[in-house]
Amino acid sequence: MKWVLGVDGGNSKTHALICDENGHVVGFAQADGSNHETIGFAGTERVLERVAQDALARSGVSAPIDCGFWCLAGADVDTDFTQLSAIAARIAAAGTNVIKNDIAAAMGAGFSRGWGVAVICGAGFSSGGIAPDGRELQFPSLGPATGDWGGGGDIGLEVLRLAHRSYDGRGEPSVLSVQVPHALDIKSLEHIPQQLRAEAIDWDVVRDKLPPLLFAAAAEGDRVAIDLILRIGAEVGTTALAIIQRLAMESLDVELVLSGSLLRSAPALLIDTIDTVVREVVAGVRIIQPEFPPVVGAIFQSLRAIGIEVDERIRSNVRATLVPELTGI
Repeated sequence: MKWVLGVDGGNSKTHALICDENGHVVGFAQADGSNHETIGFAGTERVLERVAQDALARSGVSAPIDCGFWCLAGADVDTDFTQLSAIAARIAAAGTNVIKNDIAAAMGAGFSRGWGVAVICGAGFSSGGIAPDGRELQFPSLGPATGDWGGGGDIGLEVLRLAHRSYDGRGEPSVLSVQVPHALDIKSLEHIPQQLRAEAIDWDVVRDKLPPLLFAAAAEGDRVAIDLILRIGAEVGTTALAIIQRLAMESLDVELVLSGSLLRSAPALLIDTIDTVVREVVAGVRIIQPEFPPVVGAIFQSLRAIGIEVDERIRSNVRATLVPELTGI
C-alpha cells in the first residue's frame, strides 16, 4: 500500500492529511499559519514538522511515506523553494517531497482536468495557472510591490480607510463608519489615530473581521461597500484573465477556480463581476468553487505525483473518509 501526505500551509492556518493510494483519509492535523514571511523559516519548520508528525501519528502510518506534497504560502521565488525543500527533507515525513506555492492546493481541489487558472483570496492573495500542455505560470504574490491586491489584509485595510473617509466627510456616507469601530472594539473612528500611534490596532482583526462586514454592508445596499466589491471582482477577474492570456488559453473552456476564505463566502455580486470581466475575452470560462478544501487538493496533487489518477473513485473515498473538521471549509 502506498501512502501520501498533503499539506496546505497558509498565513493563518496549516492543515495536513495522510491518505492511502485509494483515497482513504487516515490522518489529519492542523496548526497555526506557516508562512515564513510572517514567522521566519525557523518558525515555518516548527509548524510544518508538528503538523506532519501529528498527522502521521494519528494515521498510524510510519514515516517515511511515499510522497509529501507541500503547498505553502510564501513559496514564491527560488530561494524560498531551496529553503522549504531543505525543511521538508529534514522533517523526513516522506521519501519524495514536492514544494509548491499554496495556489497548487487550490488547483488540485478545483481542476477536473489538471489544468486551468486559480485565484486565492484568503488572508493574502495568490494566483497561477497551468496550460493543457503543462506550461505553468504563477504570479509572485509578494503584495503590492509585485502588483497584488485583494487578500483579506488588503480588503480589511481598505474597509478601514473607506469607513474613516465616510466618518470625516471625505467620502460618501456609509454604514461602515458605524460598524467598523464596533468590529474593532473602539468607541468611534476618531480614536483610530491614537490607536495607530500606540500601535494598538490588531491587524489580524482588521484582516479577519472587516471583509465579512463589507459583504454584510453591501447586502444592505450600502453604495460604498458595493463599489468596493466591484473593485475586488474586477481585480480578481483581471488577474485571472492575464494568466489565461499569457498561457494562450483564450479560446479554451478554461476552469477558473476561486479559493480562499473570502471567495468561499463571497456574495453573488463578487462572483458575477469576476465572471463578467473574464468572459468578455474568454467566452468558455467556467467558474469553479471547489467542493473540497485546499488540503484535499494537496492530497490529490500528491497522488498524481506518484502516478495515481484522481478519478471519481478516489474522490468518493476521500468524501467518505474526510474528517468533520474539514467539511464545509
